Amino acid sequence: MPYSDDNDNSKIGDVQSAIAAGAALGDPRTLPETPAPTGFYTVVPEDYKIESLEQFMSSPLRIEQTVELHDAASFIEYVDEFGNPEVSRIFFDQEHERFEVIIDYHGGNGAPGWCEHVAGFVARRSEEFKAWMAQNKKQMTQVDFARFLEDNLPDIVEPEGATLLEIALTFEAKKDVEFASGVRLQTGQIQFTYNEVVRGAAQKGTLDVPEQFILGIPIHVGGPAYRIPVRFRWRLHEGKAVFWYEIVRPHRFVEDALKEIRERIAQATGLDVLAGVAK
Repeated sequence: MPYSDDNDNSKIGDVQSAIAAGAALGDPRTLPETPAPTGFYTVVPEDYKIESLEQFMSSPLRIEQTVELHDAASFIEYVDEFGNPEVSRIFFDQEHERFEVIIDYHGGNGAPGWCEHVAGFVARRSEEFKAWMAQNKKQMTQVDFARFLEDNLPDIVEPEGATLLEIALTFEAKKDVEFASGVRLQTGQIQFTYNEVVRGAAQKGTLDVPEQFILGIPIHVGGPAYRIPVRFRWRLHEGKAVFWYEIVRPHRFVEDALKEIRERIAQATGLDVLAGVAK
């Protein structure tokens, strides 16, 4: 049987047709230059997407973690363990009393970072400071004011506790008296004059109350105690007395306490604490 190359020519024609069909799908395009991805990837047939194989690796390529800590000591410990002086940055939001560190922040040379490893903490107010702020400038009856002083007596460092306790007990005992006047003395105290009926006979009495007392309490949990001045306030109306107190410029003590925490974090971590919020 004579040799024929018709079959070979047919195969060559099929290949050329396939090449032509592929070229007809679209004009050749140049892909944009992009950084080479880190890790292992594969191309799957459907839609020709690139899928990461990181989940099959023994450990992730980078840390993606958000941590909320409860005090400055834990925050400092976390930064010491994971922080990198070259890229890590700490931010301080004074309005919300919050500190936040971004471990994988951008480099100082302009190199971008992932910003996916974040830890923060809110400086929590102490229970003592919250209790005094809750009643600040709120008028109270004689008995309610006395009980408030008794409940929070350990927070008062000046005058001594025994003096304040005696005043509180006197207020409670004299709840039915009629107050006649209140006078500021040169000693810095207020002297109340009152009338009461004892065994059917009218008697007069006096009660001296300090015009100002000093608290010794921390502003934030775990923080140092601050000496906070508090002014005693009162009003007499138809023989009845209403009492309250006013903390002197409490916002300044909050600012000082936050400044102390900020300086402590900066010194312990060796990182600058920037005022602001990273978004």
